[in-house]
Amino acid sequence: MEKIDLDKIIPENDLEEEIISDLKSGKNKEVITRCPPEPSGYWHIAHVKAWTIDFETAKKFGGKTYLRMDDTNPLKEEGEFAESYLEDLAWLGYKPDKLIYASEAYFEDIYKIAEQMILDGKAYVCFLSAEEVSATRGTLTEPGKESPYRNTSPEENLRLFREMRDGKFEDGKATLRAKIDMAHPNMNMRDPVMYRVLRAKHYRLGNKWCIYPMYDFAHPLEDALEGVTYSLCSMEFHEHRPLYEWFIENGWKKPYPPKQREFSRLTIENVLIGKRYLKQFVNDKIVSGWDDPRFPTLVGVRRRGYTAKALKDFVKSVGWGNVLEVTVPYSALEYYVRADLNQIATRAMVVLDPLKVIITNYNGEDEEFEIQNNPNDENQGYHKSKFGKVIYIEKEDFSLNPPPKYNRLTLGGIVRLKGAYIIKCNNVLYNEDGSINHLECEYIPESKSGNDTSGIKCKGTIHFVSENNCFEITIREFKNLIKREVANPAKALSEGAKIEDILEPNSLVEIKALAENFLKKAKVEDKFQFIRKGYYCMDKDSTDDNYIFNSTISLKDSFNK
Repeated sequence: MEKIDLDKIIPENDLEEEIISDLKSGKNKEVITRCPPEPSGYWHIAHVKAWTIDFETAKKFGGKTYLRMDDTNPLKEEGEFAESYLEDLAWLGYKPDKLIYASEAYFEDIYKIAEQMILDGKAYVCFLSAEEVSATRGTLTEPGKESPYRNTSPEENLRLFREMRDGKFEDGKATLRAKIDMAHPNMNMRDPVMYRVLRAKHYRLGNKWCIYPMYDFAHPLEDALEGVTYSLCSMEFHEHRPLYEWFIENGWKKPYPPKQREFSRLTIENVLIGKRYLKQFVNDKIVSGWDDPRFPTLVGVRRRGYTAKALKDFVKSVGWGNVLEVTVPYSALEYYVRADLNQIATRAMVVLDPLKVIITNYNGEDEEFEIQNNPNDENQGYHKSKFGKVIYIEKEDFSLNPPPKYNRLTLGGIVRLKGAYIIKCNNVLYNEDGSINHLECEYIPESKSGNDTSGIKCKGTIHFVSENNCFEITIREFKNLIKREVANPAKALSEGAKIEDILEPNSLVEIKALAENFLKKAKVEDKFQFIRKGYYCMDKDSTDDNYIFNSTISLKDSFNK
């Protein structure tokens, strides 16, 4: 463990106060946390809170964090998901001190512990069906009923348990249950199942096992076997803590056991969180895949252009929390996305809805000028853009009937072209249907940006691209996948809402735009601020013939920090 001066650490929550006390007293000699995902789906935004707490807490105290694939359920787990977690952690900037697959590292040890608990009279083989077990558990106000198999001798239970492992029972015909208290006020303590018979191919072990440990049994023992000191999880596991501690006490039986501590679960308004629902969206092809840019998965938001720093800053702002659930508006996340992109995104000029402009008094070759790549970072330098005879501006940047305080181009009015000259609109030419075909403007030669000697005061500045310095790109504009009025989509679905009832129609729209040639240098995941329009990220679907940019976020911020 790295040498840390505990007296200089200012604790930010109850856990950190406890860690300092444990380290000073010698109760723990180091801080070891674990990141224990079940590889049953891709990580989503809310997972970042858990992993940030795990890694940042250990780092603060000079400790370690292990990545453990909690792969005890072959019905849900796939190697694809496990591989994605390694990539997600690397993207977030976290490197685990050890990578562990519970199925390979601990199944034999956990099985031996279960056998010893049988011999100690702490577990028994039960032949009640799942329905019968549920019917005998009791209620919050009534005790449960003991299984008729509860008092079988340890020797007979051991024989039956070994027969379970040897495959002599059909799936669902036998379980191993902990022998605790059927009248316990905590329902989790009423003789929970420790093992079940399940013939399913495991993504790493194949058909080696036909019995699998239940999460509540395996998890605490995996923590103990790893030497974890603080097992950190979200608040819904608080009611499971007595069971966690019981398995440690009766199965592990060693001093200095891991401590389970809980933080508030994070939910975000209008965001569908939950692997089960996300998997359904993928399977039903409502989205293009787990990395659909409208999806709240890490691969999805990464593809859309969100940054790892923004996500970590966001979850740190939410804090530890000591209630079951903390719900925050999506704009809170967008605040941190926008703040980070403002610092790192390269500026470029892109016209999304082009209006042709002919500069009638310009007859030379296109003139180069420089655009600063990022005003917040001088090290990013500049890139070359061009002004010429024919340019394109945004249609919304010209008005025949301008509203009050309209500081863009009007007939007879002037506006500055970013990095270039002031232009004046002298004429509007129309199509047969009455729509505008193009504008005729003149430029003021003495008004070049950085060397303006014209003496003309111009209130407005707009972006543009030159006809000889632009190419067509595809832009994917997104709306929220879930309707804005559906604050908690997971709850709505659980209460019977249909998926089509909560989906925002036309949440993906593709448009064509004109971008300055500078963007031909872009690479996948490169992030840009399209000046005056918003933040965009180059998509992996791009080809040499079709550059695709995902709309990440607008320039405007509606969140009051």
